[in-house]
Amino acid sequence: MKNSKSGFNWEKEQIFLNVVKGLEIACLRPFMEVDFVYIPLLIPAASVESRRRSSVTSSGNHWCLAVWNVKGRYITLYDSFFSPGSSFVSDYVSKFCQVLSSAFSYLKVPGYVDNLSEIDILWGSYTIQTTRTDCGIFMIKYAEMLMMNKSILLVQQKQVKDYRKQLAVDLWSHGTWKQHNGYETPLEMLDHDYGDHKHVQPICHSQPQ
Repeated sequence: MKNSKSGFNWEKEQIFLNVVKGLEIACLRPFMEVDFVYIPLLIPAASVESRRRSSVTSSGNHWCLAVWNVKGRYITLYDSFFSPGSSFVSDYVSKFCQVLSSAFSYLKVPGYVDNLSEIDILWGSYTIQTTRTDCGIFMIKYAEMLMMNKSILLVQQKQVKDYRKQLAVDLWSHGTWKQHNGYETPLEMLDHDYGDHKHVQPICHSQPQ
């Protein structure tokens, strides 16, 4: 099957299919084997500008978070800029739903039919940013809180500066740790700070330069 009913030529979209199958990114599991897929969505400047000219984010582009419940076949949206229920965001995300449904149909995943809206769109409860520049950090914190099973409502605008500082420290610390340990990614361990994995066989290795 070269072309799907929805117009995608999946034989030419192997990179995307490999991401779905867990082959393109190191340590990524196949989408079909997990309960949730966290998807950072970047809505292009042109789309945002056409929808909300008077109050677009300063860069024009806009980030929001989509959480795909694979087995439940629905996506929950968390958008710090647009209010829940925004038809603009829902319409944009519906395009991703069509792509995901078509890809799963092509890969013969049970329950997904090509060219049909098999993924519903829901809205979560979340806080709204009060600036035009913080949608990215809100999206990251939303994902972090959800993965830690904490309330997204704890994410507040007044703490954004602290969030940014903590994120920079975490990235630098993790990068330094990986450098000192040969750029190896250890087995994931719940509540572990990855401080010492010298005796753990890593599941991923960096490619030689």
